[in-house]
Amino acid sequence: FDQKNSIFNNFEYKKIKKFPFFEKERIKYKFSYGKSNKKGIITAGYGKIEVLGIEKINGRDCFKLKASGNSSKLFSLFYEVNDVFESYLDTIELVSLKFSRNIHEDKYKAKQEVYFNRNLNYASCENLITKEHSKEKISNYTQDILSALFACRNIPNKSITLNDTTLLEIFDLEKRKLLDTYFIPIQLETLDTKIGKIETIKCKIKTEKNRIFSGKNPAFVWVTNDDRHIPVKVESPIKVGSIYIEILSVENLKDN
Repeated sequence: FDQKNSIFNNFEYKKIKKFPFFEKERIKYKFSYGKSNKKGIITAGYGKIEVLGIEKINGRDCFKLKASGNSSKLFSLFYEVNDVFESYLDTIELVSLKFSRNIHEDKYKAKQEVYFNRNLNYASCENLITKEHSKEKISNYTQDILSALFACRNIPNKSITLNDTTLLEIFDLEKRKLLDTYFIPIQLETLDTKIGKIETIKCKIKTEKNRIFSGKNPAFVWVTNDDRHIPVKVESPIKVGSIYIEILSVENLKDN
């Protein structure tokens, strides 16, 4: 949260006293659809983000992270969704070593995985359906979309400055290319949620144009105003209206 230059953020653990999350953390969410800048009025589905445990990738300890989402029965009649993302976040350098996506969104299906070689800075990609392989160049700062979320949660709250910009480099496995993005904490806001009133930091996020998102308007994410930085709410514009994500419950939180 504390940069105003063109250097991508470095999350290496040696700068951090302790993690804001640990094994078995589980956060559940509701997805809804509605007009932009309004509350979602149609329940689209449910999802969760989990820290499943510690596993080794190439001899290095990693947090195994999982994000999954499914459309509701009613919404599935119009647009069925069943998505699973998994990431392996190195516990020392706080970068992704492996990422996979198993996607079913209406008629679109994909099953891909990528291994990140951090010594030679390349991504080894495989399409598990077509068996296509490729190698893509990355940098020391490259994250996947899920590892970036958890790496950002490690930024100390005392380092957050409103209207400051943090630059991120995300590997887009679908397109097999690097995306430069950023987020900006813009204001403090208290939200009424299913787990009570929560003080949050509202952040603006640059989004990329793809199959669903127009890329014209930023997304917004609200995270807890403490050192856990738990995502509480998301509003993401799509080509028509917006998708809203709201927290429902949390389990096994790390003590502050």
